[in-house]
Amino acid sequence: MIEVYFPQAMMIIGILAFVVSVIIEVIKNVSFLKNIPTDLVVIVLSEVLTVLSFLAYMSYNGIAVTWYLAVGSFIAGFFVAFVAMYGWDKITELYNRFK
Repeated sequence: MIEVYFPQAMMIIGILAFVVSVIIEVIKNVSFLKNIPTDLVVIVLSEVLTVLSFLAYMSYNGIAVTWYLAVGSFIAGFFVAFVAMYGWDKITELYNRFK
């Protein structure tokens, strides 16, 4: 079963990281965001987009939201932020180091 869901999860994380990267490139020079560290904006935006995407998916498919799925989407938001900030090379390097 992991053979099915792991590639789908990686694809979703990649798409969300791409969207976060594009949005950050557009808004990072907005006047009130210049004083906030870019990494903090990336983390907040990643969390918001990931949780909203999760809720939209659950609503679209008519699936009940449970606490562990909501926590999982919150944790996935950190993976999205990590990939958006450092890219896939860094996460692959971390995986190989702890494998």
